[in-house]
Amino acid sequence: MSKNFTSGLISIILGTIYFYTAMQFPEVQAGDNTGPKLFPLIVGAVAVIAGILLCISDRRSGKAEAVAWNFLSDRAVWIKIFVTMVLGITYGLVLDTWGYLLATTAFMFFATMMINRGRFVQNVLIAVLFPAVTYGAFAIALQLSLPRGIIENMLPF
Repeated sequence: MSKNFTSGLISIILGTIYFYTAMQFPEVQAGDNTGPKLFPLIVGAVAVIAGILLCISDRRSGKAEAVAWNFLSDRAVWIKIFVTMVLGITYGLVLDTWGYLLATTAFMFFATMMINRGRFVQNVLIAVLFPAVTYGAFAIALQLSLPRGIIENMLPF
């Protein structure tokens, strides 16, 4: 099996688990008509479809190379993957307490500092503007509920 085929299988498995878990969400009668299930169902379905397409594409290419994960020679890449996973889990744990704006700013700052080294000003701009724009679009313009966290009483809207 090649890396692409293995990655496709992993995507299919994780997407299926994600989709199944999203199906277990309770039906909500209050709020918008779509409820909290729609986005996770879309994410799970897209992950499964992408995994299937990756597996099919790999099999059709005929270039089935043996999997060589190269943990030692690609150590820097694997460390970035691990740190990104830790950042994502930490983000999920602090999101309700800190609120969307603070948690997303911190997540984006640390992620961009790891990926986009040496560009401090650019990373700070991304880390501040991304959550501000998305909060404005989703929480203010579309009136969707995002965690406000510890700055709830400071926000004028």
